[in-house]
Amino acid sequence: MPVERAVTLPSNFYTSRDIFELERHAVFGQNWIYAGRKSQFEKIGDFITDRFLSEPFFINVDSNGILRAQANVCCHHGMRLLSENEGQLTNNEIVCPYHGWTYDSTGRLKKALKLKNIEDFKASKIRLKPISLRTIGPFVYLNWNFLGKENLSAEDSSHIEQIDEKYLRSTNYDELKFVTRRTYSIKCNWKVFVDNYLDGGYHVPIAHRNLTTTLNLNEYQIVVDHPKNSVQFCTGKGRAEGSVVFAFIYPNLMINRYGPFMDTNIVVPIDERNCLVHMDYFYCPKTTSQIDEEKSRVDSHRVQQEDIELCEQVQLGLESQAYDTGRYAPTIEYPMHRFHQTFYNEIRSFYEQK
Repeated sequence: MPVERAVTLPSNFYTSRDIFELERHAVFGQNWIYAGRKSQFEKIGDFITDRFLSEPFFINVDSNGILRAQANVCCHHGMRLLSENEGQLTNNEIVCPYHGWTYDSTGRLKKALKLKNIEDFKASKIRLKPISLRTIGPFVYLNWNFLGKENLSAEDSSHIEQIDEKYLRSTNYDELKFVTRRTYSIKCNWKVFVDNYLDGGYHVPIAHRNLTTTLNLNEYQIVVDHPKNSVQFCTGKGRAEGSVVFAFIYPNLMINRYGPFMDTNIVVPIDERNCLVHMDYFYCPKTTSQIDEEKSRVDSHRVQQEDIELCEQVQLGLESQAYDTGRYAPTIEYPMHRFHQTFYNEIRSFYEQK
């Protein structure tokens, strides 16, 4: 339905284990997911590891200088191969710490010990499962829809390219310096956090009184020009002097660009009632100081604490029998409405097909 007549997602979409298991495959298994920064891969052998839901992975620069993403899982008995968060591959090899199976930097099996008398086994056909990878702007994105397939012609990423080209590239966001990551553990469904971000600034004057001193809310504008994108922007003052851009990339990435600063919110589902939010912080060392950057992070942390309180209280309300669906404020909450439409269409389509 159009936003003027629509109701929000039913509360069980935020509390049901069945819905959570469905969206793991229908949403996160088929969309581009933020995985890292291009600046983490400057030379041959560089790697990072991480895990998203049940998928451990690593990204590395192979011996030919090609950036690859692969499942961080040995083909022998499923052992996790690389345990460090980041580092350099020794001799451009990945050695399983369990039984010593050794892979080259492209994922091909080089050596496996004590396989005498094994039948129907060809080492040349054994390789780590590849994951589709795309770099856009300063970031690296992965898509698990092609996990383990030889044809890695990745799904459409035009919505991310649109955000990069239309809203962020002109801000030189790819030239900013990474500072640090701060992770918040939040007792709410991951969609509650996204909903809070996409209410068009509705809650800002009420819940973020200090933030209103840096944003010119009378100039606030919202653009939804793609089913998987929305952008909120205005001008700022103080630490946010100039243009302020809040960009959402479906399903779980927010990019906030303001003044000489930027932070990203990456929402990671844990289960139907819990999530993590990784906040990565960046700044322009040419135009501001580290002291000002630290002050900006203090202000950002205050806002995050306020949002966490809101999201956890909303989750409690969603658990109640007193609530099932709500309504949208049509002139400002249409980014949330579009998010819900896209989400619902994906899980419905996946469910009907499978």
